[in-house]
Amino acid sequence: MKFAASLVISFFLTKTVVSFGTIPFHHHANQQSRSSSSSFNNVIITSLNARTYGPTDDPATPPPPPGPTAEQKSQFITVFDQVMNCNVRDHLPSILTSNIELLLQLQGKIGASMFNEHVGTIEATGDEEMIERAHASVEYIVYFLEAFVAEAKLLDDTNKKLLGKILICMTEKDDGENRDDPISKQDKLDGLIRAEKGNFTPGFLRHLDGECVRIANAKKMDKDTTKLLEIMRIIQTRIIEELGQDLGEGAQVLGQLLGYESSEERIAVLDAGLKVRGTGFAKDLKVMTVEALLGFKNVPGGVDPGLLKIVEEMDDRIHEFISSN
Repeated sequence: MKFAASLVISFFLTKTVVSFGTIPFHHHANQQSRSSSSSFNNVIITSLNARTYGPTDDPATPPPPPGPTAEQKSQFITVFDQVMNCNVRDHLPSILTSNIELLLQLQGKIGASMFNEHVGTIEATGDEEMIERAHASVEYIVYFLEAFVAEAKLLDDTNKKLLGKILICMTEKDDGENRDDPISKQDKLDGLIRAEKGNFTPGFLRHLDGECVRIANAKKMDKDTTKLLEIMRIIQTRIIEELGQDLGEGAQVLGQLLGYESSEERIAVLDAGLKVRGTGFAKDLKVMTVEALLGFKNVPGGVDPGLLKIVEEMDDRIHEFISSN
């Protein structure tokens, strides 16, 4: 079930990629690049801490990384230059959102030094316009990361509360007056799932999947832990089923196909399904893959290359099947 929610999440991509909205971005000269770099240092550390879900088996603080790789340096410069040279303010959030993992990896003094080094290189050119844009870019990136950390904390708390509410519904014991309640526990769960359907965002689905993975990878798996994982998987399955009702059978099939990590397995299952269901069903799937690919193109900054490659691969295979039948 590791990637069971992938298709559902992909359908939300064009709606969530700029979810932080636009942040004021003005190109003006100032002397705040060094203080901004220091702030960047603190933001990165805070960001990394905020991304941890629940308790861990090893509470010890991991050692700091040895330093940025050549690839990280190259990617950082590319992202910074994209922000600095972007003339459409509405595109800025998506540029950073698409590269948020990279920015969060550059923690502490490493990130601050890379900031100062690149800005210093630009200042050495003596180009006043580029220097102003570089300073403004520092301010914008720091501001965005601060907003990202705050939003991530808020969403994390919200997701935990919602998951806790569902867990209580599933695990509460019938006693007292509840013992004679004609509404079964399953009916209560179904009612809660339907009532909270609008809150099952891509972020919540990732949170739920992350919790399942964390529990499954726990060093000590006792009876209670195993039972909790079983309950979490049931919740995950039930939510995907509920969301899938609106997307239709074709979308559910594509979602299942995205669950295969192996391209060979994915295509083999797709081929078998197309042969059984026929051309009509293949055409329905083709409409969905085409719409998804068009939606990906309209996302400023692009979408995950891996997801794009998978959908393109399925789209090509479906096209081949339709053409040969």
